Amino acid sequence: MFKYKGLKVQEDDAALPKTRKELMKTIVKDDFYLLAELSVLMFLFSIPMALAFVWEILSMTSSPDLSASNLFSIAFYMGLIEIPLFGLRYLGRHAAFTVTKKRVHNESGYVGELFFGGLRKGGMRGFLIGCVLGIVVFLWQIGSIYVLVYNSNTWIKGLGIGSTTLIFMLVYGAVEYFLSVDNFYELKFSGALKNGFSFAIMHFPLTLLYFIATMGIPFILTLFSTWALIGIAALFALWLDGFSVLAVTLFSHSLFDRYINSVYYTDYINKGLAVQNKPIDEKEKNNG
Repeated sequence: MFKYKGLKVQEDDAALPKTRKELMKTIVKDDFYLLAELSVLMFLFSIPMALAFVWEILSMTSSPDLSASNLFSIAFYMGLIEIPLFGLRYLGRHAAFTVTKKRVHNESGYVGELFFGGLRKGGMRGFLIGCVLGIVVFLWQIGSIYVLVYNSNTWIKGLGIGSTTLIFMLVYGAVEYFLSVDNFYELKFSGALKNGFSFAIMHFPLTLLYFIATMGIPFILTLFSTWALIGIAALFALWLDGFSVLAVTLFSHSLFDRYINSVYYTDYINKGLAVQNKPIDEKEKNNG
């Protein structure tokens, strides 16, 4: 752990990447182990939730009573148990955003110190936003199971599952934006969450794409085999979770520059990128 204890910073401004796309390539190439370390740390906070999901699946598949009422009962009580476990996972994820923000801003610091400092400073807010997502997942789960097992009308099943999934997707995207907003600005919890929902709705196609990539595809693959489940979990635990934090951070910072920093915090525009020199027009040349 913490092979690179200090974040890599570039003292020469001219050597910094000029765009966030270049910055992502640089971090993936030069800080591969940083993303792996953050993934492992987040995995440690996710173990209780993962065990609860496994317990729930085993309870459903091995139960001698496969009646609708029994399946709904298992999903209901396990869903309640999983709500605070989502909070625990997002406690760690909030801290991972703290470290990643420092890295993309080209600011120095020690990975462990920044991560655990983030836990102390914003851990409660990370836990609360995780519980918000946990409640939505709970409602999505029991709502989907209810319309599947208690309703024979195909149209109603599709509408019910579709509407609950849409809510789940929007909240999931808003929570990811919240983590970035909360590590960037000093806002009340409600204000950061409001901004999170605004960005998730304004950029709905990307919210949908992110949801499919990080939740939809892994979920579908795990339906085919246990090995797919283990493989996906391993990839996220060892690297992809850290990469997802980096991707959200870089994209959300571009939105901050466009909608917030351009008006209120101009010094933070393109923070961590090389200064782009503006071309000198003919009038300025003559005056010079």
